[in-house]
Amino acid sequence: MQHLTSVSGSFHGRVLAARLGAEGVLVELRGLSEGPYPLQGLVGVWVQADQLELAREILLADAVEEAFATDAEPDDSLGAEPHDSPDAERTYLRGLAAATVICVAILLVIVAVVAAGA
Repeated sequence: MQHLTSVSGSFHGRVLAARLGAEGVLVELRGLSEGPYPLQGLVGVWVQADQLELAREILLADAVEEAFATDAEPDDSLGAEPHDSPDAERTYLRGLAAATVICVAILLVIVAVVAAGA
């Protein structure tokens, strides 16, 4: 077995092992990779010596694809930003205004209580 790379955490190690395994590369994880919880710490990713170059090529190809990936279709499930649409912007501004009014009201009550006690 040859050392390919080290990653931070058992979760990332398992994801990388699954990616390489999908291409037929046998992977062994060494370090904090065992147990029911994804612990943080360095996890070594080891592959068979005859598959080392293939594994490096797979990782390089993934890095290149990620570098040239565009956000042509943003994921709307992450929540709307205020600038996504006029309705969303109005809703955001109304919420911001309501929060400001509530904060000012609380501040006025605090000032009145302090003034009455003095």
